[in-house]
Amino acid sequence: MVNGKGVAKCKVVVTDGNDYKFRLVLKDKGQSNLSISNPESFLSPKAIERRHKQNIPIDASDLPISPEYLKAIQQVGGTIVAKSKWLNTVSVNCTDEFLIDKYKALPFVKDVILVWEGKRKEISTAPKYIDVPQIGANHTPDVPLDYGTAFNNININNGQALHNKGFRGEGIDIAVIDAGFINFKTNPAFKNVNVKGAKSFVYENDNPYSKDNHGIWVTSCMATNLPGTYVGTAPEANYWLLRTEDEATEYPIEEDYWVNAVEYADSVGVNIINSSLYYTAGYYFPYTKYKFEDMDGKTALATRGANIAASKGILIVNCAGNESSWVGTPADSPHALAIGAIYSNLAISAFTSWGITVDGRMKPDVVALGGSASVINESGNSETRSGTSYASPIMCGLAACLWQAYPKLTNAELIQVIRQSADRAAKPEVPYGYGIANMQKAMDLSKAITASR
Repeated sequence: MVNGKGVAKCKVVVTDGNDYKFRLVLKDKGQSNLSISNPESFLSPKAIERRHKQNIPIDASDLPISPEYLKAIQQVGGTIVAKSKWLNTVSVNCTDEFLIDKYKALPFVKDVILVWEGKRKEISTAPKYIDVPQIGANHTPDVPLDYGTAFNNININNGQALHNKGFRGEGIDIAVIDAGFINFKTNPAFKNVNVKGAKSFVYENDNPYSKDNHGIWVTSCMATNLPGTYVGTAPEANYWLLRTEDEATEYPIEEDYWVNAVEYADSVGVNIINSSLYYTAGYYFPYTKYKFEDMDGKTALATRGANIAASKGILIVNCAGNESSWVGTPADSPHALAIGAIYSNLAISAFTSWGITVDGRMKPDVVALGGSASVINESGNSETRSGTSYASPIMCGLAACLWQAYPKLTNAELIQVIRQSADRAAKPEVPYGYGIANMQKAMDLSKAITASR
């Protein structure tokens, strides 16, 4: 579910009923022709470095699924559209529903779950946007930075404290897992953004820059670097733009895409993932909808993927959701920093999802501006939008700058200092969680933790 608000868009989905996507849950991943003693053959140098810096061993979970398993699945029929070496799953698309019995008969398959049925044909009208003046793209950087329309975004969390010391995200790789990034490559507002790669994980649409604009709005909160008009919270970080959201539908297969993208992000060596997506009870009939009891930090597919990503040293920053109730997956993960939304007057937004998880944890963890936050749209214009989708990248960018300042922190310690820097840390309470994080205090706490290292 895309966690954005305010776009006027009409879609009609026509289902022909002749496409099926199945998630094959494997008993194991089989024999690999690769070895954990030679991680360079399946992980990038930066992925290996991240593990070493946090004393995380490379183990069997890092090895890919056996090529022989994948070959056997393909021989049954269908096309592999996603796979997870962490969760031992392979998702396939086929046109014959009776292949399910053949998949189940494979000796290494434990279960087969239907995660999509139907063939989508989309009719979409053009979105309507606020008409604001075009911003320029050529400015000489100032010190201190002039944030332009993004001032409130960073000021609420005292993010200038990081930027003024020169910590603006340099050397930190951030993966943005989202819907499409339409017009990103041609948008003059993003000419200064350091994009290391872009990829779509959505079957039948391999263009990350097509269709949707939600990814543009989200990324702009961190990456835009136009002093005097708009400066994001991590303007010097590196970005990976990863599309997992099928904007026309809402099926469980999107969690398979999400986990697939997270594993890809791990393999290329990202430090932080921002996910302004969440999944709750919104799946199309007849698919099983998540219940509150499922938000226990260990059940949902995306949550399980987030947990393993965290165990690999990645910081997961996720929007809390816009349901005004319990948070969805993967924000329920105990290892994800879930971000709620406030307005510039510091009042919590009415839409922010919040609550106590089944296992007794409070969500969101902290809050940032998400009520009338400033973003850059696909035309290069500044506009305001509301949603925890925007609070999440604002905080994600600040976390990147903090990690640049204190690279000896682990991802778990980073979450700890961000929580403890917040104004309600002494007495956390819903719906604010630990409250409004303060980056100067976060630096002070980080200095104390790393002083002896």
